[in-house]
Amino acid sequence: MVANSIPLAKQVIQGRPVAVPLGNEQESRFQRLVEETTMIDLHEHPMVKPEDPSRLLEYLRGDVHEWGYEAIRHGGFTAVGTANVFRGMVNTDEMSFIRFEDLLDEIGMMLSDVGRHGGVVKVGNADEIEAAKRQDQVGILPTVEHLAIGSELQRLDVLYSAGVRLAGLTYRRKNYIGDGHLERNDGGLSLFGIEVIKRMNDLGMVVDLSHASFKTAMDAIECSQTPVCFSHDGSYTLGQQQGGGEYASGRLRRDEELVACAQKGGIIGVTVAPSVISSWGSTLSIDRLLDHYDYMVNLLGIDHVAIGTDSSIGERSSGFVTGVESIAEAKNIIRGLITRGYSDADIIKITGGNALVFFRRVMGG
Repeated sequence: MVANSIPLAKQVIQGRPVAVPLGNEQESRFQRLVEETTMIDLHEHPMVKPEDPSRLLEYLRGDVHEWGYEAIRHGGFTAVGTANVFRGMVNTDEMSFIRFEDLLDEIGMMLSDVGRHGGVVKVGNADEIEAAKRQDQVGILPTVEHLAIGSELQRLDVLYSAGVRLAGLTYRRKNYIGDGHLERNDGGLSLFGIEVIKRMNDLGMVVDLSHASFKTAMDAIECSQTPVCFSHDGSYTLGQQQGGGEYASGRLRRDEELVACAQKGGIIGVTVAPSVISSWGSTLSIDRLLDHYDYMVNLLGIDHVAIGTDSSIGERSSGFVTGVESIAEAKNIIRGLITRGYSDADIIKITGGNALVFFRRVMGG
């Protein structure tokens, strides 16, 4: 398919070998679970990228984008958090400093496109996600990679009015709210950041700490009156045991943070990004991904673990996990959890049930 005369990546690649082979009984379980679970991705990037990665900026400058509804459906998802951010790259090469106007523009373009497609619906809480499941619709849950609001608190209300129900506080660098995960000196949450969290709590918007520095994350967990999340992360302890690189170390979360989040009633989405769970540019076995699920469940309990792929449609420079190369391959996570010995009830919790409970606590509905 072509948008702005730029050929785009295929949403679904047919004929991929089965990444996680199952026995006959396991295969029957898998098919049943695909039907039963309300599969939710806390954090993915459904904008379809150009076939040629070098044309991404040219594509983003245009006024027509394609969104990966076919890939989402093929991956088994009922609802996905959209992690909007890419259009901001038109005016900066540092994603931490995207303009609010560009972010809002991307959200508006996406929702306009949703309105033109049958079988696709905007969702804003657990009830609406469950309704989408019953009606066999793809649910689009607007979320943002990080709050590009500068020092203007009222912009939170603008984002909420646009449908945003989950937002990262920071990206890699410092902003008015707090420090990102790659800042030199970790100063934690600012006074303005405390105001932001209070307003997010009042609105029913989920506080996402995935790119926050350690101190910013711990401050936010303490300040928030509602549960928070790490929407797309992995375990620092496990990553170090498996030889995680320097970049991965900055993005992986320490046990102290994860436990504090869970004790507050929060949730952790496990990412499929190799640059997080191992090192940049890697191609990893799906077993490495499943190791992070096992670690999180053992550390936090089954009720605090979810899917947060951080996947996209099109080539990614950070490599990929075999079997979960894109959004469209996500059902392989269910296959993998079956091989790791999880019960049907536990798989249903990890793949979407826990997210529904969490959304009800924070968003209502």
